[in-house]
Amino acid sequence: MKRELNNERTPIMDLLKVKKHFFKDLEKTPNDVIDPRHGSYTVYSPLELLMTSLLGNLMTIKTVTGVTESFNNNESIENFRRLVKNPELVEMPHHDTITDFLKELDPDELLKVRTGTIKDLLKKRSFEQYRFESNKQKYWLVAVDATGPHSFNKRHCEHCLTRKHVDKETDKETFSYYHNVLEAKLILGEFVFSIGTEFIENEDEFVTKQDCERNAFKRLSKRLKKDFSRLPICILADSLYANGPVMEICKSNRGEYIIRFKAGSIKTLDREFEEIKRLENKSITCNPIIEKPIGKRGRQGKGKTRALIERLHNYKASVCLFVKNFAVPFDNNLAERDIRMMKVKTKVSE
Repeated sequence: MKRELNNERTPIMDLLKVKKHFFKDLEKTPNDVIDPRHGSYTVYSPLELLMTSLLGNLMTIKTVTGVTESFNNNESIENFRRLVKNPELVEMPHHDTITDFLKELDPDELLKVRTGTIKDLLKKRSFEQYRFESNKQKYWLVAVDATGPHSFNKRHCEHCLTRKHVDKETDKETFSYYHNVLEAKLILGEFVFSIGTEFIENEDEFVTKQDCERNAFKRLSKRLKKDFSRLPICILADSLYANGPVMEICKSNRGEYIIRFKAGSIKTLDREFEEIKRLENKSITCNPIIEKPIGKRGRQGKGKTRALIERLHNYKASVCLFVKNFAVPFDNNLAERDIRMMKVKTKVSE
């Protein structure tokens, strides 16, 4: 029977296998969301509505209308019955039904579904090799960055962020309105999963100071701590986050951080970096190449100090590879331990 199933391999069979292995409780979490619809008017469960939308994304169908047109055939309906375990399903949900449901659904309910699936995925321990090791502790890498999905020429709502533009020639002022969102992405090799979302928006249109990415990060970090309290996280961020409060938040959550350094982002660190560069140039000046005596053959002597300085400078990319490739350890202790017993045996045999 198993051989026959393998011979009849189809995309829906592969999807069912992935669901069974990684997301055994996938149908439970969507049905636990608080359904805003009136019970007497509901035909489809939250699972069926959300799963239809999810399948549309998996099949890269760009419009909700396209989902209805593509899935409403006998073969798709039969496969969907097996997926949602509802043999009485007559037809797929219409796109208007899905749209109306998502409009009424509280966004926090969708976040619960996402958090549940991510936790199920991590429980399988299939991505342990992508964890970043620091101070004998392994962390999950989470990249944090903001994106602007919507912008308008007119105010869209009271929560819009506002940007002023001034024409240099005419001094005419114009305004644009936009909505930004801060995302936390879990990095697992070639895969990236969203595990946290925080909207950057004003409380109302009369605020004196607009919401910003850093304030959104404070809210996002609390959400991550609440949803993944036992998950050791290493935050990856750009130079905007190079400040004390962000680092303190990461430490207070028992996590780590890797923040891109940019000149001027942290003045004290900038001065230290420039001092290191000055010391490097000074070390080269203070350790000149030793002049070779007249008539002596061979390479010109440099001395151990000068040779080490030049080697570190010439092979800087290799020496600092651990900064870019987290699979490379910070030191060579592991290599030394691997050859230690062989060296001991060599000494004994001698």
